[in-house]
Amino acid sequence: MSPPSATTATTTLIRQKYRQLGRLVQKLPEAKYDPQQSWDELRTAFKTPLTETETLEQRLAKADERRSFLQMITPKSASQDTKGGKWVYKNGQRLEHVNGTVRDSNGRVVSNWDGKNLDPDSVKRHNHHLKRLGFRNNAHAKGIF
Repeated sequence: MSPPSATTATTTLIRQKYRQLGRLVQKLPEAKYDPQQSWDELRTAFKTPLTETETLEQRLAKADERRSFLQMITPKSASQDTKGGKWVYKNGQRLEHVNGTVRDSNGRVVSNWDGKNLDPDSVKRHNHHLKRLGFRNNAHAKGIF
């Protein structure tokens, strides 16, 4: 089997850039940008033949510039905006937190931590490190008694 030719690699690169631009055009808000016009611009930019003064590298550089512009103006999807968080429940109700700290009506910090809810993976890692560092037991601290 022969190695892929330069034209195959170039074709793959062109398709990749076209797909990237297509995904960004698809996410453009319809209120501001006409979807049909955006798609027509994308198609004509890729399908028009190269002129005598224009090279393929220049055309791909223009596509990269257009992609960076579209990335700036395209709103992020909702799944990227939602992040995990920390929730504290008290008496069966979720308490809201402000600036990362949950406080009750008296201003005291409310936490789920009570010393009984250790992360099992953290405990296992802790014990592994104790064994690795030579802390087998605490007989040395007890003395002879």
